[in-house]
Amino acid sequence: MRNTLSILLIIFCTLSVLGQKIKTASGDISVLAGEKELSVSFGYENIKVHGFATEEEFIKDKVRIREKHKPGSGERFKGSWFADRDTVYAPMFIENLNYALPKKRKIIVSRDNPNAKYNLHVQTLWVYPGYNVGFSQPCKIEVALKLYEIANPENVVWESKSPMRVEAKIAPYKREVRIGAAYAALAMKLSWFLRKKAK
Repeated sequence: MRNTLSILLIIFCTLSVLGQKIKTASGDISVLAGEKELSVSFGYENIKVHGFATEEEFIKDKVRIREKHKPGSGERFKGSWFADRDTVYAPMFIENLNYALPKKRKIIVSRDNPNAKYNLHVQTLWVYPGYNVGFSQPCKIEVALKLYEIANPENVVWESKSPMRVEAKIAPYKREVRIGAAYAALAMKLSWFLRKKAK
């Protein structure tokens, strides 16, 4: 199911991504030219959720509403909210980035790859989960990207201007896939940036 969704995302996202740009705050991402492998990591510390002062307040509100209607569902929501980061968002980002990068200049992207020279860190700053309840709104996320040497993490070789907002182009019914679609859109956006800057 995820492979099919990824292909659909690529179809829906390509034209809109062409008009969007990743901007550089410092460094030069062209250091990736010639690299065959790229490690990627994800951070969610101090993330903000639209409409709430903190992520903790958001979770408490959603747990309270769910527990009121169906005991146990609130705690299940809380567990999945955090688990989805590893089981949905990261895989959708990696899968779409690997799919979209040109075959002739293929960089194999994988999570926490010790064989790669560089690591790309995707720091999520803010999320608007969107909704799909008859009417729909796609998810939006704000992220900061940082590329550094794995052997020397203090050596940051490139950073994006942040916050960088990315909007998913589809709004699936399931919350985790709806949010994952924003990470897939980010991957598409990054693929075009790498095509241009790290040939």
